Parts: sequence; C-alpha cells; structure tokens
Amino acid sequence: MSTSALLPPRVAVLDNDQAFLILLRQILTDADYDARTLRPGSGAHDVLRFLAPTAIILDLPDDADALSWCLLSLLARDTHLRRIPLIVCVPDDGHTSDCATALRHPASTLVCKPFTLDALLARLERLQGQHTSAHAT
Repeated sequence: MSTSALLPPRVAVLDNDQAFLILLRQILTDADYDARTLRPGSGAHDVLRFLAPTAIILDLPDDADALSWCLLSLLARDTHLRRIPLIVCVPDDGHTSDCATALRHPASTLVCKPFTLDALLARLERLQGQHTSAHAT
C-alpha cells in the first residue's frame, strides 16, 4: 500500500470569513479530511499549487468579491489545478448560470447558499469519488 493511500484527502477551503474557515476546518477534520484553509487573496493560487489538494472549496461571497472571482478565473485557466475537483459556493440569487458560464472548470460543481454542512460534505464525497474513478481508468 502506498504512503499516499494512508493519508487523508487534502481539501483546500477558501473563504473571506475567518469564522467559517475555522468551522469548516473542524468539520472536515472530523470527517477524516486534511483541511487547509486560506483566504482567496494574493498568493492563494501559488499556495494551492504547492498544497496539491485533492479538492478545493471556494466561496464566492454575495458582494461579488473581486479576489474570489480572480482566483476562480485563475483556477479555470491553470492546467494543473483545473484537474482538481472544485466546489464553488454561490449565493442563490438567480445568477448561478452566470457563475457556471464563467467557471469553465471541467471538474467543478456549484453549491447554492445557504446550504447545510451535511449537503456540502455529501457533495465533496461524491465529487471526490467521481474524480477518483475517472482517474482509475
């Protein structure tokens, strides 16, 4: 058995809300993930490349935060990071199709806010499973 098979899946969570980052880190850790949290500001793209997570969760805030949208664009264009499953949390304001169009990330899914943490975990598990089976063939 390889060493990587013994390690928990690493999930990077990006959000501007420090309280949410702390909460999600604890929930993901309790669910046997190696949770890494950061803000979507300067340097986040490079940190993600270094971390090499098995999944990324990115929050797009209601206020159309330019840093989050910039990072989303970088993720979609990065040939390495675009292969990593990405969950984008978006406000349920009727503009989710705009986000999906802007996303153009092949391994992504949208989760509308508000959402339950159980629903987010279920989506993460499903996305991780799809990604694993797609790379096993």
